[in-house]
Amino acid sequence: MGTVITLICLCVGDWLVFRYRAAHGSAFDSVRVDQLIASPLKNGKEEYDYAGAQEMECVRTIFPWAGDKPCWWLRRHTEQKL
Repeated sequence: MGTVITLICLCVGDWLVFRYRAAHGSAFDSVRVDQLIASPLKNGKEEYDYAGAQEMECVRTIFPWAGDKPCWWLRRHTEQKL
């Protein structure tokens, strides 16, 4: 029960921080992400081709808000497979 209450408080607190930063214009950032295209091969494996880099918008919070992924997660996953 205590874990559930802690998670709810963390989520609400994160949302409040997001709303505060959004009101002051510092809620969003961008991260450069390399995009790879997966092409299936005959032997069941996949070949990845580089499709270029793109700046992706992210939100500076713990959880995803406003349809964007958190910046901490995007910085750790800089390769996106299409």
